[in-house]
Amino acid sequence: MGTYAINIDTAKVEEQISAILDRILKDELRSKYTSSGKVISAAIKDMVYAHKDEIIEKIVNRASAELVRKGLPKLLERMDEK
Repeated sequence: MGTYAINIDTAKVEEQISAILDRILKDELRSKYTSSGKVISAAIKDMVYAHKDEIIEKIVNRASAELVRKGLPKLLERMDEK
């Protein structure tokens, strides 16, 4: 059985994850805005953006693990069928 490589465009993943996190944070916090909510929202946003590289790295690692755990067996199964 040969070796297969899965290429992940990390720039595209980072862009999509940032957009998703931004949308989730905005949607959740917009519905709960009060005067103190704005302060909390700004603090959370600052924290997320300060640690965005760590967050993205964790998400990419988890996504990669899921691809290997679930996607690779399906890929190999389909290749065996052909």
